[in-house]
Amino acid sequence: MSLSALLLSSAFGMCLLAFMALGIGVWGAVSYRSMRGRIKDVTTCGYVAPPPTPEAVRSLNRVARFFIGIQVGKVKYVGLENLHNLTEPNIVSANHPHWIDPLIISQALNRPARYMAHGRVMQSLGGLLGVYLSKRGVFAAQDNIKDGGVRTREAATQMLVSGQQMVIFPEGLTNFSPSIDDLRPGAVKIAREAAIRLGKPVYIVPAYTRYGKYPGKWLARFDRAVQFFMVFFGFAFYRRGAVCNIGKPISTTELYGPTLTERSDNEAMALLKARLESLDPAR
Repeated sequence: MSLSALLLSSAFGMCLLAFMALGIGVWGAVSYRSMRGRIKDVTTCGYVAPPPTPEAVRSLNRVARFFIGIQVGKVKYVGLENLHNLTEPNIVSANHPHWIDPLIISQALNRPARYMAHGRVMQSLGGLLGVYLSKRGVFAAQDNIKDGGVRTREAATQMLVSGQQMVIFPEGLTNFSPSIDDLRPGAVKIAREAAIRLGKPVYIVPAYTRYGKYPGKWLARFDRAVQFFMVFFGFAFYRRGAVCNIGKPISTTELYGPTLTERSDNEAMALLKARLESLDPAR
C-alpha cells in the first residue's frame, strides 16, 4: 500500500471513530435529557416509585452476590428464620458499618422490599444510580430538607401500611467500625405510626453484621464519596468475610408499651440499640 493510500485510510478510520464517538455522545445526552423527569422524581424526598418486580429482585440479588463476593467474601447468616417466619408488617433495622450492608440484607430477604437511602446515594452519577436503585425498591431520605423527616417518614409509613417490607439503617450513615453510633428515631417512629393506623402491632427485626476487618472511623475525615472509593478499591485489605446475625422481632408494644404511649421515642431507640448490640457475634 502506498503512503498516500495508507494516510487516506488512516484519516478515514479516524473520521469514522470520531463520528461514532459523537453519535454515542449525542445519544447519551438525549437519553439523559429524556430521563430528567425520572431523575427528579427518584431524588425527591417523599417520592415513592412503584414496587419492585420479581425480575428487579432477581437483578438486585445478582448484583449483590457479585459485589459481596468482591468486597466481603463469604457471608454467614444466622437467624434467618426470624425473618422468614414473620408475616406481620415489619421493618428490618440493622447496623451500618459498610456501604455493602444493604446488599447483605437484600440477600437475607430474597424478596421485594423497600430500602431507605441517603439522598446523596440517589443523586450519584447525575441521578442515574437513583433511577436504577428506585426500580429495586430504594427511596430517598434527604437531610437537606428541614422538615424534621416528616416527608420521608410519611412515605415509609404508607408503604409499610400497604404491606411492603421496609429496610432502614437507623444510624443513617456508615461508620466503618463495629460500634453502633447514636440511632435516628425514624425507624421506631415509622413502626409506631404504622401500628396506630393498622390497629395492630408492627415489628422491627434487628440485624447486626460483623465484618472480619473494618476500615476504621478515621475515614470520617474524608468526603462520603472519597470514603466509598477508598473502601471499594481497597477490598483486598478488608475482604475477610462477615456474619449477619438476625434477631427476634421486636413489637411496637414492646418498644412503646401496650397503648403505644408509655415510652418515648428516645426510650424506644435505646431498647432497639441495646438489642442490636446484643446481636454482635463478638459478644
